[in-house]
Amino acid sequence: MNTLQMIKKTEGAVDSSGVARGWILYFNSKDEITEIKSLFNPADYKGARKVYTDAEIIDKLTNYKLR
Repeated sequence: MNTLQMIKKTEGAVDSSGVARGWILYFNSKDEITEIKSLFNPADYKGARKVYTDAEIIDKLTNYKLR
């Protein structure tokens, strides 16, 4: 199962406190995705990268795959 399929299968997952996960993408110098990280407490994330919701990451990865 690839990452996109896994995210689609678990879309809307929340932790025991009801907090939805977030996603961060890492790109290389050729604008290729090199890493996808899930955050189970995205409100505490202090980094500069955009945090995507499940729906946003599915859309982003689907569009990336089709380019």
